[in-house]
Amino acid sequence: MSVRNLPRLGVLGLLAGWFIPHLAGLALAQEPAASPGVDWARWLHRFDPEWQRLPKKWNEAPFLGNGEQGTLMVQVDERTLRFDVGCSAAHDHRPFAEDDLSEKHVEVLNRGRLPIGYLRLEASSDVVAGTAQLSLWDAEATGVFESEQGAIQWRSIVHASEPVIYIEFDAEGDLAESRIRFMAQKALNSRAERAKLIREPAHPPAVKASLDDGVQTSVQNLVDGGQTAVAWKVQRAEQKTRVWLSVLHSYPDATALDLAVKAVRSASAAEASKWLEDHRDWWHDYYPASFVSTGDSYWDSYYWLQQYKMACATRDSGWIIDNQGPWLQRTAWNATWWNLNAQLSHLGGHQANRRGMVSALGHRLGVNRDALVHNVAEEFRDDSAALGRSVSGWDLLGHAGQPGGREPMDRNIGRECGNLLWALHCVDMEVRYWADEELRDTTLMPLLVKAVNYYRHFLKKGEDGLWHLPITYSPEYRSARDCTYDLDLLRWGVGRLIEISAEAGWTEEAQPLIGAWRDIHQNLVPVHVNESGRMIGRDVALTGGHRHWSHLLAVYPLRTLTPESDTDRELIEKSLTHWRSFDRGIAGYAHTASSCIASMLGDGDRALRYLKQLVPYLHANTFYSEIGLPVMETPLHGATAIQEMLFQSWGGCLRVFPAVPAAWPNAQFGTFRGERAFLVSARQAEGLTQWVQVEATLGGATELLSGIAKPQWSAEGDAAVEELPNGRLALRMEPGSRVRIWAKEAATPVKFELGDVAHRGSSYRFGLQAGPKARRK
Repeated sequence: MSVRNLPRLGVLGLLAGWFIPHLAGLALAQEPAASPGVDWARWLHRFDPEWQRLPKKWNEAPFLGNGEQGTLMVQVDERTLRFDVGCSAAHDHRPFAEDDLSEKHVEVLNRGRLPIGYLRLEASSDVVAGTAQLSLWDAEATGVFESEQGAIQWRSIVHASEPVIYIEFDAEGDLAESRIRFMAQKALNSRAERAKLIREPAHPPAVKASLDDGVQTSVQNLVDGGQTAVAWKVQRAEQKTRVWLSVLHSYPDATALDLAVKAVRSASAAEASKWLEDHRDWWHDYYPASFVSTGDSYWDSYYWLQQYKMACATRDSGWIIDNQGPWLQRTAWNATWWNLNAQLSHLGGHQANRRGMVSALGHRLGVNRDALVHNVAEEFRDDSAALGRSVSGWDLLGHAGQPGGREPMDRNIGRECGNLLWALHCVDMEVRYWADEELRDTTLMPLLVKAVNYYRHFLKKGEDGLWHLPITYSPEYRSARDCTYDLDLLRWGVGRLIEISAEAGWTEEAQPLIGAWRDIHQNLVPVHVNESGRMIGRDVALTGGHRHWSHLLAVYPLRTLTPESDTDRELIEKSLTHWRSFDRGIAGYAHTASSCIASMLGDGDRALRYLKQLVPYLHANTFYSEIGLPVMETPLHGATAIQEMLFQSWGGCLRVFPAVPAAWPNAQFGTFRGERAFLVSARQAEGLTQWVQVEATLGGATELLSGIAKPQWSAEGDAAVEELPNGRLALRMEPGSRVRIWAKEAATPVKFELGDVAHRGSSYRFGLQAGPKARRK
């Protein structure tokens, strides 16, 4: 199969074939009802971000999205307001075979994301003030722009289950003649501009046209195939203006235009209230999949804004969250990064019982498995696959590094090899949390075999009888032989292959590689350690600031090194303390990862202290940037860090409130998901666990660490509970059964409900709270 004909999704998998069934039918209704006692509309409203002045930059703006299309609003000057038009699918498609490797992220230059354009609201008088609010529950932005003698009331959505951005506004006074128009941007790669390596030939300008029914179009045809099309319709009636806009991308066919026009015509002809109701229904089904309250107004507001952001940025079997999401800005990182970014963006959806927010990763790895083979050098393509540091989000093509280096690639990126294994760990979490044997057998297992095979080409047996690796790169630090990053991932990979083989009942005759996997698992060189903990690799110690935790992946998220033995706990403590002893070279995600590791150690106060160090990095709308450039993963991973304090599932045990800080004495959560598809809810009061509930969606055996010293329990359905000497409860449950646990000394009947939260301190809302307020409402 040629690279140009690799499997791929086109125009959302073609509008009728993917977008409608997958967005509208996210299957949340199939999950057990979550969180009795929660008034969702009221609960989320208290966290709605508010703007008391108009945002000037992307990192201040209210934002909307539906997993592919996105918009955010900023004020450009006194007469101009801008609604960005974004589409996660819109990529360049310059041929993989023509990559000249002249810049270290060449895939970003040749197949990165491309700008599209924006809606420009041209005010008929100077705008002197304004406010805005983002409704999380309804996924709708509203606001007012004001002049000295007029006002514009506006609202906007990006429809949850149709590829349409909608804006309406009522204008009065000296703003009554305001107009809105679409402005196309040049399809010029911002990374190429930054590197001064402009791609040739240039893409032609977008072509605009007007159709007989008032629909307008802007079509960007790309030089190597593919098309990005924008269609929009503006309807004016008295003071009200309504705008429907669809932006779609297709490749290799030029079908985006027809589908975008169809979407706009359908939306503009729909009964308005029903169309809006369908959008709201999707979001109202989304949120109740799980519930979280820390009891702290700031962190609850932050957490729920991340859950909103996730559902704006991806969808079930949709697009992997890349460094931008659907809100592309001018950046050097207009692609998908795999040495941390994509993995962290998707981690939290597993615990949060939001499969639609994590499934895109495994889905697109499976769809583009042939591309993963093409990412390695030709001599390894018979049995291997890998992911480069950065790849096209469209087809995942991008040169992968290899042990020892891959000329003429950058000396570090050309040695970075473990990214596919880390990505597959995320897929494995989906497999384990939903007990999905089909995903295991069709995607995880075949790709895991190829990812491990890639390393097998380079392993060498030393005189010590152990398998060793040549020089590879530990992300964000330096290269080393027997690099810890690669050893951790490879050890996890072969261990998981052995487990899956046992689960499937395979013999060595059925799976001839089992012997090789066992050999590697038993004889892979141990990770090198010194007096300060885990090292980067052989003869390479951690001696300075390291924003990544590439030498600690075994602790988190792999959990192949855990604090269950005193020796391992000491090593983890020592390694974490040493890593964080350097006060330079730290990024926001170092704080979120540190928090997660501290939570594994059961140290909630330390976990919260690390998480609080994220706050200075957050912008007004909780977006995040490094060197001024936006990236998505860190704020999303901050929400994961909150979840890790409240609930963990590893080593065959469900851990309830394993690391709750003293500052959160009334924490609670509802229908979090653990391994083997168990759903867990629990509530604290004044630092004591009041009750725990476990529901078995598929059934099976597990252990529970409830945090209740003298538990009593009840079982509904076919479930058995046994108290173990180590303070745990052994649960054996059939599908649909439920176990409830509470303290024996409970003075009153226990009410198994959540919500009704009294927050500590004053309420907090993100947005822009300072500056002049609008005169009218």
